[in-house]
Amino acid sequence: MKNHKKQIWIINQFANTIEMPGHTRQYDLAKYLTKNRYKTTVFSSDFNLSLRKFFKEKKKFFYKSELINHSRWVWLAVLPYKRNDWRRYLNLISFCSNLLIQLVIRIIFSSLTFNKPKLVIASSPQLPAAFITLIICKLFKIQMIFEVRDIWPQILIDMNNMKENSFTYKVLKKMEKILYRHSDLIIVLSKGCVEYIRREGGRSIDYFPNYANTDLFNYSTLPLEDSKFTLKRPFRIIYSGAHGAANDLKNVIRAAYYLKDLPIEIILVGDGPEKNNLKSLASGLENIVFKDPVPKKDMPSLLATADALLISLADVNLFKYGVSPNKLFDAYAVGRPVITTVSGIINEEVENFNLGMAVPPGQPKKLSKAIIKLFKKDRSERVTLGLNSRKMVERFYSKDSILNNYVDRITKLIKEI
Repeated sequence: MKNHKKQIWIINQFANTIEMPGHTRQYDLAKYLTKNRYKTTVFSSDFNLSLRKFFKEKKKFFYKSELINHSRWVWLAVLPYKRNDWRRYLNLISFCSNLLIQLVIRIIFSSLTFNKPKLVIASSPQLPAAFITLIICKLFKIQMIFEVRDIWPQILIDMNNMKENSFTYKVLKKMEKILYRHSDLIIVLSKGCVEYIRREGGRSIDYFPNYANTDLFNYSTLPLEDSKFTLKRPFRIIYSGAHGAANDLKNVIRAAYYLKDLPIEIILVGDGPEKNNLKSLASGLENIVFKDPVPKKDMPSLLATADALLISLADVNLFKYGVSPNKLFDAYAVGRPVITTVSGIINEEVENFNLGMAVPPGQPKKLSKAIIKLFKKDRSERVTLGLNSRKMVERFYSKDSILNNYVDRITKLIKEI
């Protein structure tokens, strides 16, 4: 019998390569698993979440397969959408339907060749896809890890996007509990989620947060300042990420009205369903600039042009304990002071380790005062804040440390079979 490498499959509809905008956790994990002699396949969608359009392929296809960094990527066809309306549900359903077909066919074929996957890793927030994966894994006796990126469907309740007595919520809640109770291992990205998941029936839980690539995101001191150059190059604050209701960028724009007479510029990089509304709200403000999303590989050079980096989320109870923002660790890694409006563990970390300015969410006047306070600090003080941030990454959020430990845990789980 041929000696096959052990196969691991990773499923996330919104997984991206480094050439695409958005998070690259699955891309990095696949790369580390391949280095550790696993044969890795990633199932994702060609429809990019940040851009709301097809990124790689112009022609229609049922699926497209390609090798990227020695890992197999299977791009599944989905229906497109622009706003978070009924078309988004069709987008999710089309991915799940395509995924079900691909999983069944590929598992049957791999079983015939005695190379069935040892493990499948599926992640939220796409609960139906993870639920389908769990059923397939149980039928074919394959280990499964459920990676909890966001607590769904609770976030929909906290954001007032769904009612607890609605049929959709009840179905998603049932899926969530089954996933917690029957997955072989649950991985959380935020420690604050552990207690919630245990209450819902989860048992075997490990913590592997998001991280920063300290090789890609190099540390640098703040941009040079020159009194003659200040008005031509304002104090620059960059926000990079989604433009949705959960990000509450309206709060940022309202804060910008208090800053309009100062040489302070806020650059909002990204896309999302709220972007057009935000542009309307910012009409007439010269200190707000909108930019399109950029690929992950170009993000370090963009962030390095900033004097400070902004992390913005709405005043939602779940965000106090259940988030692990990629952009936060990227900000730490380049060595910039951070301005956060994320109440709970994120704001506490920024305050306790002297990394920047922590502001309550949804309070634009307080946000503007914090920005002015940071702007008026001596450059050496801001350099110290940025250096503290870089040390934070190297101590707690290094990609190498987190992913090596993650792969070790995966290996241990496979050996337990």
